[in-house]
Amino acid sequence: MDEKLREFLPQFETFFEAIGFKQRQGRVWGMLVLAGRPLSLAEIAEQLGISIGSASEALTELREWGAITSEFSPTHRCQLHSPVSDTLSIVATVLRRREQVAIERFKESARAALSMVQRGDARDPRVETLQSIVTTSDIAQGAIQFFVTTANGTSMDADTRLSRLMRRMMGMGAKLSNEAMKLIRKGGERE
Repeated sequence: MDEKLREFLPQFETFFEAIGFKQRQGRVWGMLVLAGRPLSLAEIAEQLGISIGSASEALTELREWGAITSEFSPTHRCQLHSPVSDTLSIVATVLRRREQVAIERFKESARAALSMVQRGDARDPRVETLQSIVTTSDIAQGAIQFFVTTANGTSMDADTRLSRLMRRMMGMGAKLSNEAMKLIRKGGERE
């Protein structure tokens, strides 16, 4: 691998760690992305200076998350590993398997607590907060479901209609976010 490209590996590690994976998984995936060709287990371990066992474990986990593919090469007489080029599907898998489950659990806990709190004083301030948690969870689940559905079988090339729509929506989201912050500040001034 080109030494200049190797300098980007820490960014892969940092990103993977930030989204709940191990740094090593980010390093292995980054190596596969930047290598420009499929690599064997031995090549990955050697180039990254890690044990065969560590490299194997990282590859297994990356395969389970849909981040890589592995194919037997009769020429090399071993498995060769490649990164999945559709990173949107990787993100969708993470959202579906991990975040959606966490949100559902949190929402159900809030609902259970809400049913207990609502038995008492109707003006209990906990009611509003717990209802907000349930509503926010519903919105988050809807957004995740939209993202996952969109990711399944949809090309995100820069020229596709969906890609242009997503860029516009993100721009609108930033504007809406700024407007929401203004309203929050104004609301705080009234109190």
